[in-house]
Amino acid sequence: MSDGAGAATPSSALELRGFGLTYRGRSGERTVFESVDLAVARGAFLLLVGESGSGKSTLLRLLCGLWEGREPAPRVRGTVRVLGETITARYPHRLHGPVQAVLQDEGLLDELSPRGNVELGLQVAGRSPALALGLLAQVGLDNPPASTAELSGGMRKRVAVARALGGEPELLFFDEPTAGLDAESARGIARLLVETHRATAGRRTTIVITHDLRAFDGLHDGYLHIEPSNRSIARVAPDDPLIRERRPVLVERATPEGLDLRRVQRLVLEAADLATTTFLAVWRIVPRWPELASRTLWRFALEAVAFVVIGCATVGGLATFFALRNNPLEGAFTGALITGAGKVLVAVLIPLLAGFFFTARIAAGAAARLGTMKRTGQIDALKMMGVRPADYLLIPLVWAIGVALPVVTACGIAFAALASLFASQVVTGISPNGWARAFVFELDRADLRFVALKAMASAILVAIVTYHLATGPKRSGLDVGHAVNGSIVFGMTAVLGVHALLTLVQYS
Repeated sequence: MSDGAGAATPSSALELRGFGLTYRGRSGERTVFESVDLAVARGAFLLLVGESGSGKSTLLRLLCGLWEGREPAPRVRGTVRVLGETITARYPHRLHGPVQAVLQDEGLLDELSPRGNVELGLQVAGRSPALALGLLAQVGLDNPPASTAELSGGMRKRVAVARALGGEPELLFFDEPTAGLDAESARGIARLLVETHRATAGRRTTIVITHDLRAFDGLHDGYLHIEPSNRSIARVAPDDPLIRERRPVLVERATPEGLDLRRVQRLVLEAADLATTTFLAVWRIVPRWPELASRTLWRFALEAVAFVVIGCATVGGLATFFALRNNPLEGAFTGALITGAGKVLVAVLIPLLAGFFFTARIAAGAAARLGTMKRTGQIDALKMMGVRPADYLLIPLVWAIGVALPVVTACGIAFAALASLFASQVVTGISPNGWARAFVFELDRADLRFVALKAMASAILVAIVTYHLATGPKRSGLDVGHAVNGSIVFGMTAVLGVHALLTLVQYS
């Protein structure tokens, strides 16, 4: 259906020709658009409207490159051009930045301050972070709170707008920017969007997805109206009186598919995405954000060290105590028992337990953080700024766990040895020098090399598994909980597998 805007020209920000879109959801296959012809000129400020379920969010995900890699790719027919770039199954990375969206959840990074969020957008765009305060003032936040958690709903939206403006996008989407606001606040946000749009003097195109037409009365250039009945998008004049009177249309349900086929397809996509994550963990190992990797490393090491040390010391002390206390020869071969305990504790048992304790403590926290970031749109916000999530999240995670686990394991071994010394003196009265000679008698450099190898290999696998599970689709808090549990279970399984395999290799 033509929008009446005339033939598309190179000045079009968005061009659809014979456009059709079919995707597979949880309930089956659904076609939302068919034979759409549309051209949106650069510089326009338009409202994208339609009934719930008509395809607004689906279209946004396609045009902004937010389609989940673990979900079946949509079938796109015809031609889709955004800022002159043709959109295919693989979204051009160069469009991230020039094309941005402020999502309904805003996607503000919780660990950064409001100013820090805006500075990140500026930094990625190659602009000076010193411009952050000016952008915040431009959106009405001259003195923002120090913490993002202190922002009200309206303030969060203003910070998100300021961050998006920092990237100087040419095409900017807003997804329900007035949702959850009272009428006065909604009108204020609408005016803000229009003012920032007009300040670009036609260099930016703005498309707002909204149900709140009243907030934008008299402020826009027209509507893009989705008609579910014929799966089209119509350009409607801003003064069209019928736009508010159009009756809801029954949105077509998805066509059911075979359950087994969908499961197999999703398993294949999950496996492919896990392979991609593993590849990126190696290929992009040089951190682009070293300060983030360093900060994450210190946090992980400090959070886990006490837990690991207490657990390992307890096991080391008890193992030595009962080995000596239950010696059937009543004091004979004390040195041999301590030697055996030293070999088993240092080379096998303590590194394994340190890996378990570390994973239980750190993988759960990392998965909860990353899962929440995915659930609240923070990872999507990174993508749209032009930040690769693997660079900002995966690589710092690999470095942090990869360094922290060997260090924490060494601390666990040291305190397990001290606990073993204490237990030996309690039971046998052996001198520290005598205990030390016996404890390390069978240990050699190969043991230490394999301990380090086990810790590093386990750490990399735990990081990959945690990132993969936490950054998958998150439609509810329950999905985040499943990611946390899965990270613990599969992380510990990875630790056990690595230690079992390398121990067999070492002693075979």
